[in-house]
Amino acid sequence: MERRATQRSLEPEFVTGPTAKDEHEIYLQHHAPSPEAQPYHFHPTIEVNYLTDCDMAYSFSGKKVFVERNRLCVFWAAQPHRTKSVSGKGLITNAQISLSEFLRWPLPPEFRNVLLGGGVICNKSQTASDQFLTERWAIEKVDVTDGRQSLHALEIESRLYRLALEGWNILLEPMSVPPTKILGGNAILQFEKMILFVCRNFSDSLTEGQVAEAGEISVNYAISLFKSVFGRTIKQHITDVRIYHAKMLLAETDRRIVTVAMDCGFGSLSAFYDAFQSQTKNSPAAFRKGHFDET
Repeated sequence: MERRATQRSLEPEFVTGPTAKDEHEIYLQHHAPSPEAQPYHFHPTIEVNYLTDCDMAYSFSGKKVFVERNRLCVFWAAQPHRTKSVSGKGLITNAQISLSEFLRWPLPPEFRNVLLGGGVICNKSQTASDQFLTERWAIEKVDVTDGRQSLHALEIESRLYRLALEGWNILLEPMSVPPTKILGGNAILQFEKMILFVCRNFSDSLTEGQVAEAGEISVNYAISLFKSVFGRTIKQHITDVRIYHAKMLLAETDRRIVTVAMDCGFGSLSAFYDAFQSQTKNSPAAFRKGHFDET
């Protein structure tokens, strides 16, 4: 049977989330999630979702993740993701935290590493205080002129710290677990600029010099920042981002593998195969066979 390409997934949408340039580095939404499958999107922010009286099925680069109702779900949204389905007539509270804000928080390294490595996590059990807390954010977010958004940031930081101490369930294993270090001062802002640049331009032919220029720093210093945060080189990070997008295209479209390779910024088919095999322990064709989804 001929596979049907899912048109809505062909071109994932880059969504600009909060960054260090914004007046407020926390963005809150509270709404009824759409029961219809949504298009892929990605944004370099940490996303915290709380589902009130509804369950949600996500797709992260073609891999299905199911989140139960009344749970807190956390992930780094630079990985292409979308809502596949929703069951129950509830609400979702969504908090986006700029990467620079997140990196400032003194969270346990193993917790931060799982998220920055592409993992999706949730709390082990339902906590009544989460619903109260997220509903209060929803009520108060309409007026951020009285300093309450700073309070929201402190509350989110505190909640994630508690989650890190109490333990969490991994809904999606990280692609890598980088040994991150805490950055300070301008280094955080410079790093965020470079991450944003790679997110927006991964499909182009990128050099370390271009990435460093986006952060307005030298190449050597840029390399040291990536090593500090990800434990990986700039080139390795670019490859990781390209693999995320390649997985999504393989799982949800009928594009030829060579087209996927070129669209994701790989200079040749052989380079794509080598990188994909190294990251996933699968060939692109085998990954597509195991993950293709027409919904």
